[in-house]
Amino acid sequence: MQVSNETIEVLKNFAGINPNIVISPGQKLKTISEAKNIMAEADITEDFPLEFGIYDLHEFLSVLSLVDNPQLDFDENFVKVTNGGLNVKYFYSEKDILTTPQKDINMPECEVGVNISVDQIDTIKKAAAVLGHGELVIKGDNGKVTAEVYDTQDSTSNTFSLVLDEDNQCKDSFSFIFNMPNLKLMGGDYYVNISSKLISHWTNSDYPVNYFIALEKGSSFGV
Repeated sequence: MQVSNETIEVLKNFAGINPNIVISPGQKLKTISEAKNIMAEADITEDFPLEFGIYDLHEFLSVLSLVDNPQLDFDENFVKVTNGGLNVKYFYSEKDILTTPQKDINMPECEVGVNISVDQIDTIKKAAAVLGHGELVIKGDNGKVTAEVYDTQDSTSNTFSLVLDEDNQCKDSFSFIFNMPNLKLMGGDYYVNISSKLISHWTNSDYPVNYFIALEKGSSFGV
């Protein structure tokens, strides 16, 4: 079996969320952060034949990069990465020592849905880096939705603001707080569903990948 470049990019992204991963039989990849505040899943073209665990996904990806167009052959205890005369035998990890998703997330009712483009996400991340702030606040007031970057613990902190929607279906006031380091997203445009139950669902418009990201305490809706 060969692994496509698209799947390699997904695995690189997932490694940034958690270096552990258990790959299940089929065409879906899942991961969850050690703090269990980020979960991601992706549909892929490859059909993995069996379940196996990887303790250090960064290392596994580096092994794949050693070989041009690597061929993967799966054994009960290891995978062989080959191309011509090159051969790497990579042993699986015990699954019970890995942090992996235990069940699917059933999203509660979402009061807010908004589109965020890849350019807007990049601008928000740059603003956070420039201002030295670690939080993104998605705010709503009478249908106007903005993305703001500031220190929620300091009323005098410098603030960046970007309008996301001028006429959102949700007319309630809300303030949803995200920890910027939790926005470990693949590039692309996103549709974001947000629930006052302190969870959000980010769906990528360009790749079949989506993320469930927890909101921070201090978030509010209808206040």
